Amino acid sequence: MGLFRPYERSEETAEPTSTDAGGNQQSAQPAKKDAPTPSRKEAEAARRERLHPSLTPAQQRKADRQAQAAARQRSFAEADNTPERVLMRDYIDSRKGFSQWSMPALMISLAISLALVYVNTALATISAFLPYIVIFAIIGDLFVMWAGYKKLHRERLPRVPLKGQLAYGINRSINFRRFRMPAARVKPGDKI
Repeated sequence: MGLFRPYERSEETAEPTSTDAGGNQQSAQPAKKDAPTPSRKEAEAARRERLHPSLTPAQQRKADRQAQAAARQRSFAEADNTPERVLMRDYIDSRKGFSQWSMPALMISLAISLALVYVNTALATISAFLPYIVIFAIIGDLFVMWAGYKKLHRERLPRVPLKGQLAYGINRSINFRRFRMPAARVKPGDKI
C-alpha cells in the first residue's frame, strides 16, 4: 500500500514472504559459536603470545642480529656526533687534498709500471718507483692535514684530547668524498 507515495507497490514486494520474516528473525538472534569460550588462563596466554610472540630459533637469531645491528648503528652515531669528530669531518671535507685520489692514483701507477714491462725494460725499472712516489705524496698530504687539524683543534677544542683522531682523519681523507659516511656538510674550500 502506498499511502505517501504516488505509485502503488506491486504485490510481490508489498507482502512479506515467509523467507524474509525468517531471515529477519535469524539476524536478530546471535549466531551460535563454533568453539567454547576460552578459559581465563587460555585467554591470558593468547594475549601474552600476541604481545610477545614465541619465536623459532632461526627467527630469534634473526631478531638478535637486527637488534645488535641497531645497537651498533646507535653507538656509531653517538661516537660520530662528538664535537671533535664533527670538527675533523668538517676540516677534512673543506680541504682540497690529494689523499682522496690515493686509490685511483695507486692503481694507475701500478698499471703503468706493469704495462711498461712489456714495452721497454729500462722504462719499467724507472716506472717501478712510481707507486712509491704516489705513496710518499699521500703521506705528505696526510701530514699536512694532521698538522692543520691539530692547530684548529687547539683553537676550538683546547680541553678535548686528540686520542683516535689521527686514525679517523686518515680513514676519512683517503675515501672519495661521495663515499664518506656520514656525508659531507661543507663544500671543498669552505671556511669552517
